[in-house]
Amino acid sequence: MSCSNALLQKLQSLKSFRIHTGNINSFAELKLKRFKNSAEELSACLDLQFGKLDQAVDIGPNGTVLLSECLHDIMYERDDLKISLKVFLTEFDFGQITNAIEATLDQLKTDSIEQIIVAFPEMEGESDEDEKLWRKNLISLWKNIESLVDSGKVVSAGVADLQLSQLEKLYDEADVKPCVNHFNIDGCCVVPPELQSFAREHDIQLLTHNDPSPFPVKEVFSSVCEHRCDSQPCGFGLVWAARYTVWVQRRSIMASKGYIIQFNEQK
Repeated sequence: MSCSNALLQKLQSLKSFRIHTGNINSFAELKLKRFKNSAEELSACLDLQFGKLDQAVDIGPNGTVLLSECLHDIMYERDDLKISLKVFLTEFDFGQITNAIEATLDQLKTDSIEQIIVAFPEMEGESDEDEKLWRKNLISLWKNIESLVDSGKVVSAGVADLQLSQLEKLYDEADVKPCVNHFNIDGCCVVPPELQSFAREHDIQLLTHNDPSPFPVKEVFSSVCEHRCDSQPCGFGLVWAARYTVWVQRRSIMASKGYIIQFNEQK
């Protein structure tokens, strides 16, 4: 039996598990490729890792599977590093955020994160009522996010893909103002001028990204398992996904990047 199949059989017996890629910057095969988006990068990473899975890979604490030991090869002092974490939510659930943060802190062996960026669930409909409910859930969740900043566990917090009206509403309601709007310009060539103006006036950094929305993590994982293994974990649903990047401050060097993905048994 291959290592991949043996690992997946063990996962089948769990009610939940986490997949952690480790530092994907350690793989030259990935660094030399250009990917259409981050989902394509994650797919290539998991395919590579499952294809080279070590016999020693096992399920660790909290049901975490560390696919690569390339994790603690960052040769810098902690004060020289900036950790940024983007969390992709499947629900307006603060527990998903805290779980993603705790998992990242545990894996990176640190006690704080400089920046968190939250990608919120998609709106379920297109009516005015759907928009109002989505904004209400957003603001309610943000109040909880503010507590992470107040506690010092997170230094600053940002958002992903908010349109101007959504960002204005959040900014007006927030005590801890969003410092970043991570914006996808897929389908257009620039960030809308009105959004640029608002961000500039309120000291909100606009950063572009190539993350699909919603992020197809479950599909990526299932595809890799089907390709690399005789079977795949069935009956599991994606809870949250997170991507951390570790930057060397003042030098613009990315020292580490990895994905952590949480799956739970579907009932």
